Amino acid sequence: MKLDLQLLKNAAYYTIFGDTTVKLKNGSFVLEERDKDGFLVNYLSVDLYEEKIAMGDVDGDGDVDAVVILRCSGGGSGTFYEVAVVSNENGKPRYLTGELLGDRIKVNSVKVLQDGSILLDMIVHGPDDPQCCPTVQKVQRYKILDSKLQIMQR
Repeated sequence: MKLDLQLLKNAAYYTIFGDTTVKLKNGSFVLEERDKDGFLVNYLSVDLYEEKIAMGDVDGDGDVDAVVILRCSGGGSGTFYEVAVVSNENGKPRYLTGELLGDRIKVNSVKVLQDGSILLDMIVHGPDDPQCCPTVQKVQRYKILDSKLQIMQR
């Protein structure tokens, strides 16, 4: 069986930013905890970036897996992006590994290459960029080694 968008939008993901596993519903998750006086004491939102999903065999088992981008927020001004690898376990999505990409970056594209590596094209912050406005193009290649995403040297 294949993984499809509907399965990915309702899968469980570990978020590095939140250091917890969340179950998305229709592509999003929100945790809002308030104290007895109604003040917000804990907040986490996680969204699947539906336009940036790549499919391909990344774990070498012959099944088509998914590489997705998660957008996470703790309620402040930051939006933290993560890449997550989802293996195809007999047609069911299973979070395999991920990597935190950065705060308020721009993801141009995600691709799974023929050798199973993952290619991310992003705009990240340069040393003098304000948080709102990254300007540096960065193309990063990852491969799964020992069940973890490893950066590939060019």
